[in-house]
Amino acid sequence: MNHPERPTLRRAWVLACPLLVAGLTQITLNIVDTVMLARLSARALGAFALAAPVHLIALIVVRGWATAVQVQVARRHGTGRPEEVARVVRAGLVTSISAGAVIGAALYALAPLVLTMLGATDDIRGPGTAYLQLTAFSIPFAAVSFTLQAACSGIGATRAAMYTALLVNLVNLPLALLLIFHTGLGITGAALATLTATAAGTVYLLLYCRTRLPRRPRDKTTGPGITRELWRIGWPEMSTLGIGYVNEALLAGFAARMSTDDLAAYRIVDNLTLLVFTFLTSAATAITVLAGQELGSDHVKGAAAWHRTGLKLLLLMLALPSAGALALGHPLLSLITTDPEVMHRAWAAVPAALLSMAPMALGMSYAALLRAAGNTRTVMTASVISDYTLLLPLGWLLGVHAGLGLPGLYMAWTAFATLYCVLLLPPYRRRFGGHIHRTGGPCEVVPDSRRARRRS
Repeated sequence: MNHPERPTLRRAWVLACPLLVAGLTQITLNIVDTVMLARLSARALGAFALAAPVHLIALIVVRGWATAVQVQVARRHGTGRPEEVARVVRAGLVTSISAGAVIGAALYALAPLVLTMLGATDDIRGPGTAYLQLTAFSIPFAAVSFTLQAACSGIGATRAAMYTALLVNLVNLPLALLLIFHTGLGITGAALATLTATAAGTVYLLLYCRTRLPRRPRDKTTGPGITRELWRIGWPEMSTLGIGYVNEALLAGFAARMSTDDLAAYRIVDNLTLLVFTFLTSAATAITVLAGQELGSDHVKGAAAWHRTGLKLLLLMLALPSAGALALGHPLLSLITTDPEVMHRAWAAVPAALLSMAPMALGMSYAALLRAAGNTRTVMTASVISDYTLLLPLGWLLGVHAGLGLPGLYMAWTAFATLYCVLLLPPYRRRFGGHIHRTGGPCEVVPDSRRARRRS
């Protein structure tokens, strides 16, 4: 086996950059809808602010399965087994299509009930329900798209995600303008544009992957244990992301109980935190792929060495958008909304929102390595504990009960991120067993030979 290349920021950036462009382009869908609906009416923006996180929950759940595909493809690609890569992709697609259909049907059926539970008023429940029921049809397309993007990322072809996201936005922007304003469909037009753009991106990606991913093996089996291994990694990831975004929707419900202005402001600031989180996620995903390829070759020391490089990249990815937000945030807010009260409440929450992302950078560096090792259950446990011991109780106490408003909600996010980081540190140390010497040298990691023998 050839000795792997030394971890560098440049290698991580080569993978992370297309993922960052893809992520930024994807969240443009939400930003475009937010800006357009804000210009349409406060009622339309309020309905979107409450319905969009629910739609995002469905998307994130199916994306959790794609993470399992990415990890398994990276491991098999690292050992030079293209036929095994093809089997993993086939198993992932079969399951993702089924999961997307089930989750989409559930979203369609439960949309009115969910919005009512989140505190939707009568004037926004109807348009919010229409938005969710139309976008429910996009979930199966998104499930296939996420799985194929993850498979391409696992072999290092992260540009697939970038090209797909660019196409989705090229379709969505003009179509949303047409349907929201010129046809008078409002939030329903935004949903139709999202559905059409998602389907177009999936079709493109299917064609793209025919030449990028390994050809299917002659036998039609997925291989013993592949689906089981995907499920072992995938269900905790789906649960982590699903529960996390359920809690995000609950926090939107907290904001709705404060006032309509707070809800609208929360939606605007949430787009900012989503932007920063996209920077962080692109870096974390790249580190997961690179560490996973090392682990596929049983080079545990090489995988652990990506932690330090990954943390540097994560901190850089945090600093860049945060500096831009603090420098240009107020003028940009004026482009989104002309309501002075909404603008004031949003700007007051920006510092606390950015602060809440700082401990997440370290926590995400630990989580990236644990995901590469297939230990998504530990990541899930840390996230759920942090959610229900700090995030939701403190969010309600500080934001609603104590009257701190949106800054109180983001103080709760800071507490969540800190505990999340603390909980992930011990399992990270147990799995990789390395430490930084006083001289500042690299981690010395001893591979777990017993685990390697069990795998073989």
